[in-house]
Amino acid sequence: MKTRMFALLTVLGLVVAACGGSTESPSASVDAGKADYKACLSLDTGGPADKNFNQSAYEGLVALEAEGFQIAYTTAVDDSSYAPNIQQLIDQGCNTVIAVGFNQGTALQEKVVAPENAEIAFGWVDATWTLEDGTIPANFTGIDFQIDEASMLAAYLAAGISSTKTIATYGGAPYPGVTKFMDGWVAGANYYAEKKGVEIKVLGWDPAAATGTFNPSTAPFNDVDFGKTTAEGFVGQGADVVHAVAGTTGNGSYQYMLDNNLYSVGVDLDQCISLPEYCGTLLTSAQKNIGAAVITAVNDHFAGNKGGTNYVGTLKNGGVQIATLDRMESAWTTVFGSLVTAELKAEVEALKAAIIDGSVSVSSYAGK
Repeated sequence: MKTRMFALLTVLGLVVAACGGSTESPSASVDAGKADYKACLSLDTGGPADKNFNQSAYEGLVALEAEGFQIAYTTAVDDSSYAPNIQQLIDQGCNTVIAVGFNQGTALQEKVVAPENAEIAFGWVDATWTLEDGTIPANFTGIDFQIDEASMLAAYLAAGISSTKTIATYGGAPYPGVTKFMDGWVAGANYYAEKKGVEIKVLGWDPAAATGTFNPSTAPFNDVDFGKTTAEGFVGQGADVVHAVAGTTGNGSYQYMLDNNLYSVGVDLDQCISLPEYCGTLLTSAQKNIGAAVITAVNDHFAGNKGGTNYVGTLKNGGVQIATLDRMESAWTTVFGSLVTAELKAEVEALKAAIIDGSVSVSSYAGK
């Protein structure tokens, strides 16, 4: 599964681009059986155009439609939407139902183990079926990401351009899929400090104590005001780079940092592309290749492999990455062209190689 995932990463963008705006019918070469197979997503709050986590999954669904599959999706309004939305997709005859987001777990797992749903293939983005949950059901695929690896690279890069040597992070809510980014952020700062013999201060997250800055509102991932005030508070404490792990809440941080000629690190997608208005503050993004994972899972399900497994995206298998540092956008090059030196790029590449070969462990630098 991991080998197929790596190959799909290189074609996902091409597939989505090819299907954008097209009114043509699927090619005659497309497996006719796909027309009878329905692939579905239960999206979290934010929906398919959140320019973040949900959008990445939805882009995978659009690519599947281009392959010839039927598709459908639902979008949560709040936590109470999860169970009825998943059931709605089941009732619509979906052959694969993938829930996007850690918070949908309880609702999804109840549907997975229900005897009447045994022939439906389920997936869960941002989580796996753990030992505590018991044996992985034969109709379940866990889709998780070792995003702390990518975030470690981003933090090293941030420490390298920071003039104050103070960088910050915060989350929408303390879910594992959120705090994993934050763990990597601390690890990258600590690794940079060790390599360079300097102190790097990290605000917003203490992995050892599992305490940090999160949004207490009822819409933790959709609160730009919180994002703005949080970034402002961090800057007041000396931070000049902020890594918001909070969905569209982060847009408030990006705007504040842009207005003050300071720096940000994005999440999930290459946000210099998905949010071009903020490209002038976005040093890079810690990316999960969610869309490609959705494509792989559905094609596996269609081929008869309904589950019983967990996939974990890593730097090694291409499931996670940081956004390119070889950019052409003038908004980015004007700000970062001189800050991101060839030497710093080479150091980031060396750290990536060390994480991949196992000589550097994220957890050992996260202080957990």
